[in-house]
Amino acid sequence: MTEQNITSNETTVSTLCKRCSASPSVVNLRTEHLCSNCFDKYIRSKCIKRMEAYRVRYSPPDTDTSPRRLLLPLSFGISSTTLLHLLNSQLQNQLARTTRTGFVLVVVHIDESAIDSTVPPGEESMRAVQERFPDVGEYLVVKLEGVYEFPSAVRAFEMGAEGSRGGDWKEKLKDLLGALPSPTSRMDVLRILRTRLIAGLAQKHACEAVLWGDTTTRLAEKTLAETAKGRGFSVPWQTSDGDSPYGIKFLHPLRDLLKKELAVYVSLEAPTPLHPLCFGVAKGKKKYAAVGKGITIDELMTQYFEGIEGQYPSIVANVVRTAGKLVTEGGVVRIGRCKICGLPRDGGGGELVLDAGTKLGEGSSGEVNGNGSDMCYGCARSVHGARPYERPS
Repeated sequence: MTEQNITSNETTVSTLCKRCSASPSVVNLRTEHLCSNCFDKYIRSKCIKRMEAYRVRYSPPDTDTSPRRLLLPLSFGISSTTLLHLLNSQLQNQLARTTRTGFVLVVVHIDESAIDSTVPPGEESMRAVQERFPDVGEYLVVKLEGVYEFPSAVRAFEMGAEGSRGGDWKEKLKDLLGALPSPTSRMDVLRILRTRLIAGLAQKHACEAVLWGDTTTRLAEKTLAETAKGRGFSVPWQTSDGDSPYGIKFLHPLRDLLKKELAVYVSLEAPTPLHPLCFGVAKGKKKYAAVGKGITIDELMTQYFEGIEGQYPSIVANVVRTAGKLVTEGGVVRIGRCKICGLPRDGGGGELVLDAGTKLGEGSSGEVNGNGSDMCYGCARSVHGARPYERPS
């Protein structure tokens, strides 16, 4: 097999694996040539290390309680699909050794076809994934507009008394995103709604943690993007492992791996390639092809880090390590949380006024239910200039 060089796009002459010294290398892992078997062990070890707390020895016996439940958001991208594959292997190994597992998964795909007509319904893709990994736990496809099932997640977005009386969730979501002033604002609010929906689903299904498929590359993108958008204060809560502001743990088992490493991993032919299950890859490439003034901050950071992670992986890792050194202060509890994103805020949001002079959360009587001082600066900027929308009759 021809060697794939992660540190550049060039094809190099095949050499022996530096770890086993027996098989031809297929990957140049940063500075080390590895064969497919050693590369597979490397990827698995990084994930298993982060899942140490969910070994069978730390799980209560089945006679006492049900296995611990963990929610895995599946976008059908390279990272989340790889994470599902690795966790399936871990569960199979636990069963083979001890006849029981340390956890079960609730795999959830968020269907965003309500706001993007080009996105195919997720049921068919989810069935294909479930056929490949039938024993990991439950599989769910939840529409993005289902976030309205959790009032606390969308209360701050309800503009006017009519918005709080219910109605068609799909139309409400489309109206909300359509009222925002820029592509960056829409992508930002969309990410917030998605995160809050996943956190709500995790609590609804009695899960103790959410397992995000974020790689080192993705965490670096998020660190700089959120800082640029005005949420630098909350970066520790968005990128670290542990308790989140949403009342549930957030974990990142792939945080020690680069996205380019996973891109090579899913293309390996042994034992079975994962790439056919990455239904969201083509959509992602199209999504981040935008250039010019219409590009969002998130897209810009994605393009930047995907461009440098091959030749300069240490830069990507240093961004994440630096963010990991930030500590959460007890004063955050005193300051409070942003009413939109739900993250700790720095108190610098200021008062938000919509174009028509209607304050966010103001009812028809003019009574203000909240003001901009309840928002972080990032959310205040995202919804600043949003136009009020009329509910369909």
